[in-house]
Amino acid sequence: MNYQSSGNPKPFAIIGLVFAILAFLFSMIPCVGFYAVGPSLLALAFSGISYLGLKQKNESTSTSLAGLIIGAIAISIGIFQYYKYETVYDAKAKIEKSINEAQTEVLDTIQRKVLEKAEQKLKEEIAKDSILQLKKDSLQKIKNDSVSK
Repeated sequence: MNYQSSGNPKPFAIIGLVFAILAFLFSMIPCVGFYAVGPSLLALAFSGISYLGLKQKNESTSTSLAGLIIGAIAISIGIFQYYKYETVYDAKAKIEKSINEAQTEVLDTIQRKVLEKAEQKLKEEIAKDSILQLKKDSLQKIKNDSVSK
């Protein structure tokens, strides 16, 4: 089946090339270059449509071929950046999780030590002011009084 279109595919080639160039430039930006995948897909679509139309008409396909090549390079770079930065973000999340766990462990240890110290001081204070201490002091006083008599 050979479909003949009445439209001119050259504007599609130009639009595809413009999208491809913009996507390629955008894909070179670190950390956000993976967002160039969308414009790259548009570039591939426009350039592919124009390539097929120009091929049927036996006209020059150089502009649409350039759009296809540059769009393919831009999408490759975008996908590469996505996978590279995904590993960076995963490593960052693991580091943050480790830091949070260490911080929680340190705070728990400090809290436990403070509670142990407070318990020890409380026992010392109770031992000083207890009735047992009063009884011991009274018995000591009685012994001292009986020895001195």
